[in-house]
Amino acid sequence: MRPTYWIIGLATLSIVIGMFMSQDPERAGRLSQMYRDAAFTGEARQMVIMGLALAIGAFVVYLSMTRR
Repeated sequence: MRPTYWIIGLATLSIVIGMFMSQDPERAGRLSQMYRDAAFTGEARQMVIMGLALAIGAFVVYLSMTRR
């Protein structure tokens, strides 16, 4: 089976599950609260963004040094 079919199938499944979860107001509220609790705030968010920027920069430098 082709990988694109797997990707399309998984995307469709996640959309259907998302629609099912958002129809129940109580469950949607709990899910929204979970997203708010899991989000980075303040200084932690800045540190995560800085870490990602450094990792991407290091990867770009690595690629530029190893590719000819």
